[in-house]
This record gives sequence, structure tokens and C-alpha cells, in this order.
Amino acid sequence: MRILLIEDENLLRKSLAFFLSSKGYDVVEFDNGSDAIDYIHENHEQIDLVITDLNLPFAGGKQVIHSTNPYKKIKKIVLTSQSVESTEVEVFELGTDDFIAKPFSPVVLLKRIEKLIPGPL
Repeated sequence: MRILLIEDENLLRKSLAFFLSSKGYDVVEFDNGSDAIDYIHENHEQIDLVITDLNLPFAGGKQVIHSTNPYKKIKKIVLTSQSVESTEVEVFELGTDDFIAKPFSPVVLLKRIEKLIPGPL
């Protein structure tokens, strides 16, 4: 199962990628939305889940979510420190499958991933 992880906070991105890889997921990392969107368009058939922050350089998380909408099989989780109700409602209206406010537990994220896509093993 391939997960696309888009997070500009380097330490968080690296630690989440390591954690998810240790659980058997194939994780592709990006630190900006623009490169991630290009990757999505070129590799959408291999992507099962996109996990994105909202505040990203070059293209924001909302643009990332929008770019996945033509590819119905791709599930989406938003990670953000913007835990405002209006933001949460907006990203759900854009097609997000789940919303997690920072700070969060990687184990909780894993459980939410397992609800959206089958396990890697």
C-alpha cells in the first residue's frame, strides 16, 4: 500500500514516514504541495492514500486534495494545526476522508489509516 505524505515540517515528516514504513507501508514523502501534485498526476494508479498538511509551500493542502478528486480510489487525510471547525468542514466538503488536528499520536493516525485502506501485509 502506497502512502503519499506531504508535510513541510521536516522532523514530523521523517518520523511519520519511518513509523509508517515500519508498519509495512510504502511511503513517498514531499515537503511541498506543488511537487506532490505533479507526483499524484503522474502516479495516481499506485497511490492508495494521501496524508497532507494544509499549510504547505508552493501549493497548499486544499490544492493537493482537489488534485486527487479525479482519482476516486485515493483516500485523503488532512493533518493540520488549524483545528477550527470551519476549516474541518471545508476540507470535508473538498473530499477529505479524515481530519486530524496536531498534535496527534502516530498510533491514532495508524488506526485511522487502517480504517481507510487495507493493511500492507
